Amino acid sequence: MPEVKVALIQFSTEGLETSESIKEKGLNLIKKALEEEPDFIVLPEIFTTKYFPQYKNDSSFQLAEEIPGPTINEIYNLIKGSGTTVVASIYERDGDNYFCSAGIVNGNEGYIGKYRKLHIPTPPGIYEDYFFAKGNLGHVVFEVNGIKFAVMLCYDRHFPESARIYGLNDVDILFVCSATPVGARNVWQQELCTHSYMNGYFVACANRTGTEDKIQFLGSSLISSYKGELIIKAEENEEKIITAELNIDEARVYRRNLSFYRDRRPELYREISE
Repeated sequence: MPEVKVALIQFSTEGLETSESIKEKGLNLIKKALEEEPDFIVLPEIFTTKYFPQYKNDSSFQLAEEIPGPTINEIYNLIKGSGTTVVASIYERDGDNYFCSAGIVNGNEGYIGKYRKLHIPTPPGIYEDYFFAKGNLGHVVFEVNGIKFAVMLCYDRHFPESARIYGLNDVDILFVCSATPVGARNVWQQELCTHSYMNGYFVACANRTGTEDKIQFLGSSLISSYKGELIIKAEENEEKIITAELNIDEARVYRRNLSFYRDRRPELYREISE
């Protein structure tokens, strides 16, 4: 299998006052990323709006849309015929329920499916649990052109149980769409690279950058190898598209021989879920 090219989009919403202008910027960056002919393009968490859960404002519910819906359709029209797959996190409305989600769309196959954020953070001053229901689709594994991949949304990455489940499902790449502030600076890279090291797959994480009201985002989007080694990383404060080519066959051989899977003892881990 040839190498797979991944492009991560890191951008700021500073100076943009409307969700329409933010989404337009994100879509234009997708067009720019397409110039590199990547197999995958990944955007930050809820890329079409500012990070609204820092305020408990009911008007933010109006930002939600269906998946598939307007944004996913616009992305498909941009990438149609390219063979590129886009992982796009947006605010989802499903009837009376609201989720932090990611829609997956491919330029040849169209809409592939969606993932809903499983773990919702509840720190003081952040209201994600007010706007987002807990994801109800479980640990979804997608496959496009023979590449198996999974998605985490921001806070999900703090749960190694989920990271291992994806490894047990033999994913090749874990994509993370994030809206992580600078307070995570000391653990950011270590945590993402550790998922790679412990599970033998690539991790590719796109994060927000810039400042939105009271939150300064970390940027530092990165791609980690299946051995837990940093491949490429953006700076904290730059708007940038970073790309890397990933050798999937090499990673699969490594994962098949990874002792962490061979030496597991599942009978000892039942208390985790009790």
